[in-house]
Amino acid sequence: MSGTEILFHDVSFRYEGAPDSLFDSVNMHVPTGWSGIVGANGAGKTTLMRLATGTLTPTDGRVEIPEGALYCAQRTDDAPPGLQQLLADMDGDAWEIRGRLGLEEDWPGRWHSLSHGERKRAQIGVALWRRPPALAIDEPTNHLDRAAQSMLGEALRRYAGVGLLVSHDRERDTLVHDRETATREMKKLEREQIRRREEASRSQARRSKKNLGKGDNDERFKRNLARATGKDGQAGRLLNQLGGRVQQAR
Repeated sequence: MSGTEILFHDVSFRYEGAPDSLFDSVNMHVPTGWSGIVGANGAGKTTLMRLATGTLTPTDGRVEIPEGALYCAQRTDDAPPGLQQLLADMDGDAWEIRGRLGLEEDWPGRWHSLSHGERKRAQIGVALWRRPPALAIDEPTNHLDRAAQSMLGEALRRYAGVGLLVSHDRERDTLVHDRETATREMKKLEREQIRRREEASRSQARRSKKNLGKGDNDERFKRNLARATGKDGQAGRLLNQLGGRVQQAR
């Protein structure tokens, strides 16, 4: 093991008392750099990160993890161990982390009065200060304002180990983009549906004005009627098909 990657070998995991496994025979390679984990709520993203950092043990299989891997939980109820030492450290890296993340000396003594963003910056600051070979962070930017997100983003970009990241902010951005795309497509189909309906209505009005069969012999009337009925049927089928597409888009 080189210490610069995380490897899953046929990993399965089931929580005690659960009827089914959350994962079965997972094989995964996580290289140096940041990798994102995406999936629906309850799919097991947090569990996967805890397996990848050794805070959970697989039910079956094994995970190769660099020694000293860290996991940063989503919650920040308690001050992270090592915060006081980071704030007192006079080393250049400690100075840079404190400055980049805006950490203040009195934070350990008033932890419960800090905002979630301040706590998250302190939590991740301590993790980066420890220089772990592998780092998994659950929801680093959730409920943070733009300034705090920018500070954390800049700090995380400087991390050089194996990184795992779960962020519903990115998932929300993707869902919003998909919804906007679907909305545009729906409106386009609705406009086409209106156009076709108006066109069919005008066509029907023109045929009515011609008063098919007036003055015609029976044979000619039948031919015109068949031709008009066929057009009406085709227009109706196209309109019905489009209606189905509009409903699906909605």
